[in-house]
Amino acid sequence: MRDNWNEVRNDMKVTGKEWILNILDNHHHRCYESFRLSTDNFNILCDELREKGLVSNGDVIIEEQVAMFLHIVGHATDMRKVGEDFQHSTETVWRCFNKVLHCVLLMQSDYIKLPGSNAPIHPEVSEGTIYAPFKDALGAVDGTHILAFPDRDDEFSKERFCNSKHGYSQNVMAAVDFDGNFLAVVAGWEGSAHDNSILRKAMEDGFVVPSGKYYLVDGGYANTSEFLGPYRGRPYQLAELCAQSQNQNQYECPEDLFNDRHAQLRNIVEKTFGILKTRFKICQWMRKYKFKTQTKVVIACCVLHNFIKHRNRLQGVSDEELFNGPVENDLACGDDSIVGDMGASDTQQGDHLRSSIKNILWATR
Repeated sequence: MRDNWNEVRNDMKVTGKEWILNILDNHHHRCYESFRLSTDNFNILCDELREKGLVSNGDVIIEEQVAMFLHIVGHATDMRKVGEDFQHSTETVWRCFNKVLHCVLLMQSDYIKLPGSNAPIHPEVSEGTIYAPFKDALGAVDGTHILAFPDRDDEFSKERFCNSKHGYSQNVMAAVDFDGNFLAVVAGWEGSAHDNSILRKAMEDGFVVPSGKYYLVDGGYANTSEFLGPYRGRPYQLAELCAQSQNQNQYECPEDLFNDRHAQLRNIVEKTFGILKTRFKICQWMRKYKFKTQTKVVIACCVLHNFIKHRNRLQGVSDEELFNGPVENDLACGDDSIVGDMGASDTQQGDHLRSSIKNILWATR
């Protein structure tokens, strides 16, 4: 007789509840490997989610619900496999997953915030560093592509979600600071959408850059006083500039020096995307949820990323001590041949700002 695959045989000696409580009992390394959090941070996350309204689901305690959710997003694990590991039906796992997802999204306003007009100068670009001319930079903005599964009932999905690598993805735009924290996340755009179009719509929807401040962007964006791009037509990628940057007096022109410093600073957004995708594997191998849920999952992972960084900072622990993610190298994140259609005055102000920084860098090299 064929088994009913939606039913779980509760015949294991250790239940999911017993397993997670055992891990939380000072098994720090196992907790981090399984759930991407230290035991202390796991418990604090459960407390915050409880405050956001998460409650026990029958005999499934909050800690077990959070563990199942983190196991799914951390390892891109199939819900059926999680059901087997935790000894619950797929229906129970799915219900708990959605409840935790909802509560994590309620944390977004606590952990993902745009800086205000009084934002201090970041130490990375403070006086006395080689990046001091960029003192008004808040961080960097870029997009990344995350595997997507368009909804089947949308007859135009396949064309719209197809990116330049001929795969299906959602284009996610983010602003990050020089510490690698997400300041803003815009998810849910189709893979064919251009970065500059997403940024323009985000600004219409409330993405505000404080007066006198700006973000660093790559050549796929228009160069303005709020989004400072590199000089086009000159080497920009770090690999191309490596030979020149080893001897700072051997740049061919001021534009190359500017691009080198700009690329080194802007690299923080690539590194942050790399850490996000390695810490939460679901951002590399998204599961076949409804697309609306796929979008929520990406934002939730960004919230958890900031939560972890915040807790580690309070505990005096650096990310590098627990986790070392790669630099993102996503060639699908925009076409440098397109610079957008920002207003002429914005472009002129951006050119003037870039020129003044370039001249300071060249004069003080």
